[in-house]
Amino acid sequence: MQPKIKRLEIILNRFPSRGRFLFFILLSFSFWASTKLSNTYNIDQDFNLIWNSSPKGIILNNNKSKINLSISASGVQILWYRLFKNTIKLELKESDFTSMNGFVSIKSQLFTIRKHLFDNTELHALNTENVKIEYSKLGAKKVKIFPNTSIKMRPGYLPDHQIICIPDSIWVRGSDIVLDTLLQIQTLPFVLNDAHEDFKNRIKLKTIDELQFDMDSIQIEQMISKYSEKEFKLPIKIVNLPKNLRVKLFPPSAKIKATLPLAILKGIKASDFSLVVDYNLIYKSNFNELPLSLIKRPKQVKKIIWSPLSVNYLIRK
Repeated sequence: MQPKIKRLEIILNRFPSRGRFLFFILLSFSFWASTKLSNTYNIDQDFNLIWNSSPKGIILNNNKSKINLSISASGVQILWYRLFKNTIKLELKESDFTSMNGFVSIKSQLFTIRKHLFDNTELHALNTENVKIEYSKLGAKKVKIFPNTSIKMRPGYLPDHQIICIPDSIWVRGSDIVLDTLLQIQTLPFVLNDAHEDFKNRIKLKTIDELQFDMDSIQIEQMISKYSEKEFKLPIKIVNLPKNLRVKLFPPSAKIKATLPLAILKGIKASDFSLVVDYNLIYKSNFNELPLSLIKRPKQVKKIIWSPLSVNYLIRK
């Protein structure tokens, strides 16, 4: 013990007399604070509230709410509650929003409140049983989905149809001013290279501030097939021709080149297509040549071109 006392005396002797006085003051305060902070106290403590899970169609006008709890806690814990741990997150999803003001039952969320407190803090009473919430109801509108996609096909492959969105539209809630100008909801970008087979993907919707969506993602689907080209030679038909007239076309036939799914290519015949010219165009527009129109084609055809695009004609009475 003697060596420790001597070492303390050596340390104190290094301080001037005023310094020694301040040192003893600081040491005494530390002992006093340690004793006070380790004691247990009964207090009423305020906590700020943050609301989670607002019901659909509801927006809070004022998100500042408080509750008061009667607790027993050590001085250190009370200091921590007042400086740092003074916010509790509670749920709104089961609140009553049938009147002009919403009411949240604090008692029904007692378990959440207890989880927020330190383990050895004792909760005696909820001094706030219900909290009033000021809110507004939002307008609603069903809005079309626009898939923001960039898909590059492998050579020889093409999509059978446009991308399908499931669902193709969703309910959106917000202020009427914003909803009136809202025409579509975009997805986040989706990129796919070397596409050569059917695919299904779930993609997120692009959020918009101050708007609530019924869902945050949709599914896109695309059917892809291997395609090839096939040529056909077709006779050109004349429509709207008077019975007492004959018209000779030059040339009387045309070639078409169709891009079709490889799976049905062999089953497609020239008779599945029809190229025509309209006799009425001779008098209505004074055409020197009659343009060809395709009026019949298999629905699976992706692309079709024909040659020539127009023909000369000779009228015989």
